[in-house]
Amino acid sequence: MTARCKKRRNRNNAIRRAKNKGKELKKLKKTLGLIDEDGMELMDKIKDVTEQEKKNQELALVEKETKEELIKRELKQVSAVPDDKFIEVVNEKTKVKHVYNEKTKRDQFGSYPAWYNPKKEQRKQKLKQGKITKKRQFRGKRMHYIDKTCAWKNAM
Repeated sequence: MTARCKKRRNRNNAIRRAKNKGKELKKLKKTLGLIDEDGMELMDKIKDVTEQEKKNQELALVEKETKEELIKRELKQVSAVPDDKFIEVVNEKTKVKHVYNEKTKRDQFGSYPAWYNPKKEQRKQKLKQGKITKKRQFRGKRMHYIDKTCAWKNAM
């Protein structure tokens, strides 16, 4: 074989190798299981998934921070404008001045007034919320002329 023929053959083989390099690499990766059926590399898919997870986590973190900021702002606004009304009462026996909050019914010492009934207050709140209903009177059919004071009750 002459040197000139060998040289030409090597040059043509190099061109063929360069042309088929992508196909051979893809075939090799597919046999090793690094490429999925659709032709996308698994490592690229994993990178895409991890990037999406990072973005989702960042978005969740930003959302949480903004919610906390909004809550703080609202709390500041609520605390800045006191809408509670106060009633001043002086105890005749001890001459101590009590300032009662209308909403909580407590004074500055944290105690309730003497007339306060917590169960009654809880019942009122439940009625407002609709958790309980008022007891209604008997609605059956009764004869209008027979009542507790009538003598007809004993006659029958």
